[in-house]
Amino acid sequence: MFHYVDKDKMVESAVMGSMVTALCGETFPVTKAPKPGSPVCPECKEIYNSLRP
Repeated sequence: MFHYVDKDKMVESAVMGSMVTALCGETFPVTKAPKPGSPVCPECKEIYNSLRP
């Protein structure tokens, strides 16, 4: 499942193995590229859409 995270933190996590926190609050390390066609976290999507003008 895709989650929305800060781009800079995503790169840092992929390189350093640190944890990232998605908009929905889920915390995880970025370990691999998500497969195309994977679903987007509905909670992340809702939060992201509410932030955009």
